[in-house]
Amino acid sequence: MKNKRLAQWLQDHLEMLGHIDDEKDNTFHVALYESIIDVALNDETRMLNSVLESAAAHAVAIGRELTDLLDVSQRLRSRIWERIGEEIDPEPAFAMLSDLDTIFVHITRVTIDTYQEGTKLALAARASEISRLYTDSEQKVMEYAAEVVRANRELAQLEQAKTDFISIAAHELKTPLTLIQGYVNILSDLQLGDQAASLAGGINRGAERMGVIINDMLDLSALDMNTLILIIETVNLKRTLGLIVDQLQSSLTERNQTAEVNLNTLPEIEADGRRLHQIFKHILYNAIKYTPDTGHITITGQEVAPTRTKPACVQITIADTGVGIAPEDRERIFEKFYRVGDSDLHSTGQTKFMGAGPGLGLAIAKGLVEAHGGEIHAESPGFDMKNFPGSRFVVTLPVNVRPRPGIQIERITRPKLEEAQETEADHA
Repeated sequence: MKNKRLAQWLQDHLEMLGHIDDEKDNTFHVALYESIIDVALNDETRMLNSVLESAAAHAVAIGRELTDLLDVSQRLRSRIWERIGEEIDPEPAFAMLSDLDTIFVHITRVTIDTYQEGTKLALAARASEISRLYTDSEQKVMEYAAEVVRANRELAQLEQAKTDFISIAAHELKTPLTLIQGYVNILSDLQLGDQAASLAGGINRGAERMGVIINDMLDLSALDMNTLILIIETVNLKRTLGLIVDQLQSSLTERNQTAEVNLNTLPEIEADGRRLHQIFKHILYNAIKYTPDTGHITITGQEVAPTRTKPACVQITIADTGVGIAPEDRERIFEKFYRVGDSDLHSTGQTKFMGAGPGLGLAIAKGLVEAHGGEIHAESPGFDMKNFPGSRFVVTLPVNVRPRPGIQIERITRPKLEEAQETEADHA
């Protein structure tokens, strides 16, 4: 029943066809029209069924005939059918009308079934006061259902607009940033004075930081649009995490923090090594940022045996002695662009204490973990800037990769891997 063209056409004609002059039936008519748009857009009948069940229950409660109730949907169908025939070319109109008829067959069947069931219930409960209350509540249910359908559709449109903006903005910024970095490289090759060289270095650092943010935006866009490709190989997590900690050592030293990797023996897993590096680097940057100077970060891991519903996994836990996370923020910190607290009070920087960033790191980490078929969640007693209760980020990854639907994978075979390693050795 999913037909986005039909959904858009219905939405464009909401003012014309979504309302009728009959005050008695207008509430049902509006809710029905909104629900039909939702079905055509998402192929999900749950909200439509709720509207039909409410309308049938209301009809039974006031003694309305089933044929009279069905006439509302049939009148709506006729109006839509006639308007499509006037406005749309025959070929697309046929597809739209075919899907529309499928929806109205569903409406007729559910209405009849629910009305008959409601009639049985009404015969069992004859009290007039109960019927009155039932009528009022069902009327409100239909009104709320129409509002929920409309709000959900607007939220979906806003989310799509945000995804499109991220993708377009990142691609558009990429070209001028490349020009800036090219000119900075040219300046670096010239014989400049100390002051000019220092200024060129500052521009370069700013451009590199912007490049990191743009790449994050592109990764987020790829995750949202299901265009991400995972390059699967065999990965040693202990080696990967040890390398990341070494790379972050300058930031740890600057903050006078320590990090300990205690993974013992873990099985190698199938994963995209570069993406795993990205996942844990974002989580460790977050741990450094929200842990005060002299704090400590611990990385531990364990193997998780398979169950009936889950495959064999490894579980990596990154624990810090930082400010912690408030209960209401434990899920929201993984949303894109979400930042805890008032960003106006934060310092800037990637690893400065409570430093403000674009709010992409944990969203990307979550998206990449789930792309591998894994899970990530945060644990903390709460947020406390004085006692520092700390946080724990727990990442669970399958030993054998189980990519989520829509994620493409390419596997690096052993011959290709050995060939790549030999090529690297020759260049060295």
